[in-house]
Amino acid sequence: MMRDGPGRIHAARAEPEEDVDELRRDPTRGRWVLIRPKAVPPAESGCPYCPGAEAGSKEIAAYRKDGSAPNTPGWSVRVVPAADPYFRIEHELVREGVGMFDMITPRGASELIIESPRHEDTLASMEPEQIESVLWMYRDRLLDLKRDNQIRDILVSRRYRKPGVPPHHPYSRVTAIPIVFDEMRRELREAREYYQYKRRCLYCDMLRQEVAAEERVARLTPGFAALVPYAARGALETWFVPRRHGCSYEEALTPETAQDLARLLSQYFRTLARSFGDPAYELVLHTAPNLKSRILQGDWATIRDDYHWHLEVVGYPERANRLGGIFVTEKFPETTAAELREAWEAPGESPESARQAPAAGEGHRS
Repeated sequence: MMRDGPGRIHAARAEPEEDVDELRRDPTRGRWVLIRPKAVPPAESGCPYCPGAEAGSKEIAAYRKDGSAPNTPGWSVRVVPAADPYFRIEHELVREGVGMFDMITPRGASELIIESPRHEDTLASMEPEQIESVLWMYRDRLLDLKRDNQIRDILVSRRYRKPGVPPHHPYSRVTAIPIVFDEMRRELREAREYYQYKRRCLYCDMLRQEVAAEERVARLTPGFAALVPYAARGALETWFVPRRHGCSYEEALTPETAQDLARLLSQYFRTLARSFGDPAYELVLHTAPNLKSRILQGDWATIRDDYHWHLEVVGYPERANRLGGIFVTEKFPETTAAELREAWEAPGESPESARQAPAAGEGHRS
């Protein structure tokens, strides 16, 4: 590969030059930025993800009934490439210094997990069994993509009613990249530094304190705690933290935990839809990066002890909620948790009966 001026990489051949996306590092803030010319979206007639339109997208993976053939109807959860991918597995991974600056080609993967054949489905309308299937597909895609040693980190996220985006078929997005996401890098650093000082997992300590105090706990199940975090970034931010320590989602998921988490998420999103105006949100899975992609021998040396996978849901604000990068929240987390508990309780269920005893092996002690 050769560089022909800033922002252009091309093969050493006489064919027309073609702009290639680039990951560039900002040395003043230590963060990465994807430089990517805006693509013209293809014209669509009807939903490309509904049953009957499978031939228009190449199937990466699917859960199917009755042995139906790939790229045909008969699926319950289906994975396809993103129509306009940010990261592509076909790219050659190139790391390059541009004077004092750093650049990497965006090799990776951009996939969509189509969560249901039903176009109008949401996490609030899906049955827990369907959500459980989606959770298993999260695991399958993480396991598959982490076989590639050039992929360092994978983000699984789901946006609902994002401002400015029209309603669409329900899907989660999987983004695999050759670096560690900036937010994940900060999260890993904080967990590692806490562990180095206290020799305990930050999240396990937080979990024990929150469960004991109860005021920011929205719901407890045998395997999970639904918490409104102490320093919530928005009025309805909620974390789903496993009560048994584990750094990696794909390693920790079992039939018991998948069923428990699916039921908890189903109840939570139905509560949001019923009692909180069905707000917009983003769900993000926080799990360990690809441990096979260590660059230095000491990378993530204590991650199995210091990091703790979990899910975070953050509501989209109706107006700007940051000031110089500082999140501004207009409701105390304790108030939000109390409102969630009150709305969550099933008819005839008391707050005391909603709080189950801690599961065996809760937390992690080193």
